Amino acid sequence: MKIKFISLLLFCLVCSFAKEQNFDDFEQEYQNYQINDPLSTYNNIMTDFNVALYNYGFRPILKGYSAITPEFLRIGVRNFFDNLFSPLRFVGNVLQFKFEEAGEEFKRFIANTILGFGGLMDPASKMGFKKHPADLGTVLGHWGVGGGFHLVLPVLGPSNLRDTLSLPAIWYANPIGYIDPSWASIVISAYGFGNELSLRLDEIDEIYYNTPNLYPFLRDAYEQRRQELSK
Repeated sequence: MKIKFISLLLFCLVCSFAKEQNFDDFEQEYQNYQINDPLSTYNNIMTDFNVALYNYGFRPILKGYSAITPEFLRIGVRNFFDNLFSPLRFVGNVLQFKFEEAGEEFKRFIANTILGFGGLMDPASKMGFKKHPADLGTVLGHWGVGGGFHLVLPVLGPSNLRDTLSLPAIWYANPIGYIDPSWASIVISAYGFGNELSLRLDEIDEIYYNTPNLYPFLRDAYEQRRQELSK
């Protein structure tokens, strides 16, 4: 159960990457992008399952949550969880010898913790300090460990063998994972990621409902994003 909530973060990265791209250009790119995908039949079926679950399960709940929770509160929750993961991004960048990026993550953490009231606000972005995503999967990728075959996780979406096997370590590097009782850490993690998804509903809808050949689009968006982060 704990691992599943970390995977939601990976799904958010896919949506974030897709938003930053021009859809026409990106769809042209993925036609020529080679992915190790021996489980394509399973992955297609699981993608259809995940979309159906989103349509009839997650989306109505998140819509209701968005309706009763002001956006500024949801943004505050997002900022808090983002700041909580900043030390992990710092370590991930250090392990890749990306010291400039690590330094910027350190500055973000200090600025948002002190000036942002424990991370509820994000003054660091206004000060020009960028976020530099990094985790165990990208560290391994940076040092030459391949992603292996692509894998769509039930409920949770795109991943690959390397990143899936990295999830337990990512969880135990997360301070939320040490909250007792364990069910409380699961609830807090679920709320944090659910809150993040509530802020991305328009992006997810755009991808799910307006993208032809959805599975290869999500697959290649994920793999290219992870490859870029591992450089």
